[in-house]
Amino acid sequence: MTADLEDLMALEVRCFAGADGLFNRRQLRYLLSSPRCAWFIAGDFEGAVCVLLAANGRRRWGRLYSLAVDPQYRNRGVARRLLATSFAWLREQGIAIVRAEVKSANGAARRLYADLGFTEEGVLPDYYGPGHPGIKLCRPL
Repeated sequence: MTADLEDLMALEVRCFAGADGLFNRRQLRYLLSSPRCAWFIAGDFEGAVCVLLAANGRRRWGRLYSLAVDPQYRNRGVARRLLATSFAWLREQGIAIVRAEVKSANGAARRLYADLGFTEEGVLPDYYGPGHPGIKLCRPL
């Protein structure tokens, strides 16, 4: 787990700034050890996706918690492969819906999610910090 933690931290730094939702070591350590989380890694940490099993007492769903693709591997299908793998795993867990959030200014990610069947369901004011709204996404599995 220690090696994965360091590799994921390095990937986070290559992919995100603080306002983009950069995880710190403590957060990554927790996510790596949580039984509600599943991580899928592409190649030699070319990209990673973290999904959560979530519930509110009545219903269960999956939450796409993080998707990171190293800038040098973008536009090569890495994100699509990671998401397809994570969606298959969620279906195996009996999950029928996956939810996510995306920064409203991240046009490339919004196009990818739309191409994969996500619908935009609302705006989250200041979700990524003051003046940086998020968009709520949902996709049936």
